[in-house]
Amino acid sequence: MIGVKRIELVVEAIEKQEVISRLESINIRSFTLYQHVGGYGERGIPDAGAFGEKFENVTFVIACSENHLQTVIEALRPILKRYGGMCLVSDAKWILH
Repeated sequence: MIGVKRIELVVEAIEKQEVISRLESINIRSFTLYQHVGGYGERGIPDAGAFGEKFENVTFVIACSENHLQTVIEALRPILKRYGGMCLVSDAKWILH
């Protein structure tokens, strides 16, 4: 196992491609993407059914080294500032196989 930083990013689904582009621009090519994510936040529970899928949330799970963490955060910060969302960082262990 190796120590990594686990980044969980929750944003509106319409920002999905911008997040992917920003990750690719800093050579992050591996991540997990959960679609159709719901929750309760500052604006209550979003009613995605009323407006279609473009108002749903998605969650990205990204693993990176501690040395690369600041680069990833700075790539994602403009999206969070512009559109909102949530970003969590925690320590994790990557099981090599």
